[in-house]
Amino acid sequence: MQRNIRIILVETSHSGNIGSAARAMKTMGLNQLYLVSPKQPIDDQALALAAGADDVLKNATIVDHFEQAIADCELVIGTSARLRHLQNTLIDARKCGEKTIQFCQTGKVALVFGRERVGLTNKELLKCHYHLNIPTNPDYSSLNLAMAVQLVCYEIRMAWLADKKNYFNKENANLPLSSIENPYPKSLELEHFFNHTEHLYKQLGFIKNQGVIQKLRRLYQRAKIEKTELNILQGMLTAVEKQLATEQKQKIVK
Repeated sequence: MQRNIRIILVETSHSGNIGSAARAMKTMGLNQLYLVSPKQPIDDQALALAAGADDVLKNATIVDHFEQAIADCELVIGTSARLRHLQNTLIDARKCGEKTIQFCQTGKVALVFGRERVGLTNKELLKCHYHLNIPTNPDYSSLNLAMAVQLVCYEIRMAWLADKKNYFNKENANLPLSSIENPYPKSLELEHFFNHTEHLYKQLGFIKNQGVIQKLRRLYQRAKIEKTELNILQGMLTAVEKQLATEQKQKIVK
């Protein structure tokens, strides 16, 4: 569980929040912390608020861009307070914990927390398969970063404890290899497919604004495409490109 679940903090403003988040992680058995372009380094305040989770901080991976943090993950769940345009992909913390444990047994899962004041951008949210919303009291919805991380990590641990007997019993030794290997593509592979799709559809004149590709992203992510299915879709795009190239050559000859 520890190796395959990572907590990603995007452009954190206060180092103390990083330390508090590390403490929240360690109490629930998680230790893979990724920091995307933090505004402040891991300093004495971060170490003080980590309260013994120094190892999580010292082993944290720091990257410059969001895409680098999720590139090798098969499941990406982003937190968001925005609801209107994310209805089809919204999950609560309990469902988030269940999905995380389901996927982490065979692949990498990223739980993404945005900036303290503005959260994740729309572009970042589009790269997430699901969007986690914590239904706080509408009259007082103030939930700081470390609290949110603690709540989500708790649900992950509870889901792991509930699933422990089912997954780690002897029956799994008898499962065929294909049933326990992760069949889902990594985030980087999906991103390549989306870029390929956008390039070709623009060439065909089908995509004329970003709204279309955003809707296609949500559609494909909601469909939980497997690697073999993604290969078929990539093959279809390549076949169309080859046909276009052939027709273009024929026009030149004529």
